[in-house]
Amino acid sequence: AGLAVAMFNPLDTLKVRYQVTATNVSMSSFGMNILAKEGLGGGLWLPGIWPNALGIGISSMGRVGLYPTIRDLIVGDDPKASPTTMFGAGLLAGALGYFVSSPVYQVKTLAQAEAGLIQNGLLTTGTRSGEVPLYHGQSLGSALRLLQTDGNLFRGSGALVARGAMLSAGCALGYDYCKTEAPRYVKTGTVGGLPVVHVVASVAGALSAAIFATPADVVMTRFQAGHYNTLPASFAGILRTDGPLGFYRGFWPFFIRLCPVFGLSLPLTEQLRRALGLGYI
Repeated sequence: AGLAVAMFNPLDTLKVRYQVTATNVSMSSFGMNILAKEGLGGGLWLPGIWPNALGIGISSMGRVGLYPTIRDLIVGDDPKASPTTMFGAGLLAGALGYFVSSPVYQVKTLAQAEAGLIQNGLLTTGTRSGEVPLYHGQSLGSALRLLQTDGNLFRGSGALVARGAMLSAGCALGYDYCKTEAPRYVKTGTVGGLPVVHVVASVAGALSAAIFATPADVVMTRFQAGHYNTLPASFAGILRTDGPLGFYRGFWPFFIRLCPVFGLSLPLTEQLRRALGLGYI
């Protein structure tokens, strides 16, 4: 999961930078402007790439690793989990995984939010142009120490946990439900184990995850970037300035990034579990 996220980090950086920038231009024009001024590497690919990969790797151990266990504990002797059970198990697994990864993920968000060209020690582009970069271009260790010194190591962790829980629940519902229902439409007794079904189910999981998690993602990003002092203020400010659709700002790059991330990590996890004799998720 971490490797897949690193590969598609430009989409995540674009999403975060667009969410924290007050602009009415389209996201495609916004992205092209970044590419023209800063290039692909410095403007979109490198900001927050390593904490992003590490944070997703840590959270995925909870989101994916704990989900089957929690689901089976809830289901008990019932051989088939209901959509409600899938959603609930994913919610709990995601909350646990993302809470542990909260400090690393916050560094990722802050580095991407302030990303821009750096000249003579100052940012010359981006939302913090003219200021000294605190997280962009800094090592993970120094960024974590800065957060710890300021007492902000778990700042916004509640929003991240909510985002992670909704993402995990949405993914579990879309992915597991798609796999469960596939035999009704494909005439084969082993359809649940076919890699092609896992890939299709991964896309369904990505769509469901993006739908459920984007609002919390926008609230969290605005808060951690320093636009608002509290999470309720972030929520109210977005609603006041952008309306209800403001909570889905950055939805498409979020969904497009999740597709390859889930499309690579979930089928590989299924085959690894099968090879280890653990059975499919």
